[in-house]
Amino acid sequence: MANNSGRRSRFLVAAAGRVRLAALAAAAVTAIASATAAAGPIEAALIESISSNSRGLQNMDYVRTGEIIHLKPHETMVLSYKASCVREMITGGTVTVGIDQSQVQSGEVKRSDGRCDAGKMELTGAHTEIAGRTFRGGLAH
Repeated sequence: MANNSGRRSRFLVAAAGRVRLAALAAAAVTAIASATAAAGPIEAALIESISSNSRGLQNMDYVRTGEIIHLKPHETMVLSYKASCVREMITGGTVTVGIDQSQVQSGEVKRSDGRCDAGKMELTGAHTEIAGRTFRGGLAH
């Protein structure tokens, strides 16, 4: 009987360990999902121009991935994507903002490669004369 009791207690300890491990795994998954949800959609593109501000969007606003924009047939919008350097001119339709480019339904989109040279600057070591003047206080009389 003592032998059976020992097996039972080892089984209960092992089962309790598995339950704790499962609870920790579930907590980790929940924490990661919460952190991702808190971060929200990323700002994917910049509105260079838009012909209508009736939707609360205006020039130089950022739009986020998954955002849906409805344009009337005559309305246009120019988006510049940060990640892909793609520039889009969209006329009319339903625009769903993506990560690298938009998905456009019932409208027209013209894509071109934009300029993304900011991360590719090259330092030459050349010296440039720079001057400036600082004014503090009022003007001298």
